[in-house]
Amino acid sequence: MLQLSHSRPLALGHQRAVHQHPHDPDLVVKTMRPESVAKRWEGRGNWAHRLLRTRHYSGYVREVKEYVAMRVHPGASPPIARIVGLVDTDLGLGLVCEKVRGPDGGMAPTLLQSWLDHGGEPPWAAAALEAFREDLLRCDVVVGDLNAANLVYGSDSAGGPRLVMIDGFGEKHAIPLSSMSRHYNRHMIRRRYRRLLRDLATPLSEWTGARTAP
Repeated sequence: MLQLSHSRPLALGHQRAVHQHPHDPDLVVKTMRPESVAKRWEGRGNWAHRLLRTRHYSGYVREVKEYVAMRVHPGASPPIARIVGLVDTDLGLGLVCEKVRGPDGGMAPTLLQSWLDHGGEPPWAAAALEAFREDLLRCDVVVGDLNAANLVYGSDSAGGPRLVMIDGFGEKHAIPLSSMSRHYNRHMIRRRYRRLLRDLATPLSEWTGARTAP
C-alpha cells in the first residue's frame, strides 16, 4: 500500500488530489478527495450516485475503459494521459498515470493556468489547440468534460510538447451514443471543442473560482 497521506499533493481539483508517486518520479497518483466523496456520493439527494456499484470510483472506471479502447489500435497516440493502473493507498484507491512534464521537468501546467499566467492566450496555444482537436478526431476519443482545467501542455512518453487531456475523457452517459457511433462522437468532439474556445475567449476577470487541476 502506498503511503500518501503525509505528502503534500502536487495539485488539487474539485474531486481529486494528485500526488507524486513515492517510488517513481515519472508517475503520479490520483486519489479522491474525502470532502468531494461526502458531498457528491454520500450526501442526501444523491440517490442516483449511490446506485452505482463503483460509487465515487466510477470516474476511474470510465477513464480506464477509454484508455483501453485507445489501445485497440496499435501505434495510435491519443492525446490523453497514459494510465498505468490502480493501486491501494492510505487515502483509498489510487489511479496511477504518467506525469506530463513542463519545461522545468515538473508537472505541466493546465491550459487554464497557462492562460492566466500569460494574461491571455499563450503564443503556442492556437497551434496546440488545433493539433489537439485533430488528434481527438483521428483517434475517436470519447470526451466527457472538455475544459481548460483538464488539459495540460507538456511532454510525456509519446512526445511533445503538446496538449494532453488528463481528466474528463470516457463515456459518461447511460446510453453510450458516442461509443456506439463514430459519426456522433465526432460531432460531439467538435461541439465540445467549440465550447472550449468560447470559454477561453471569456474575459479573464470572469474566471473567478475556475479550476486549476483535475
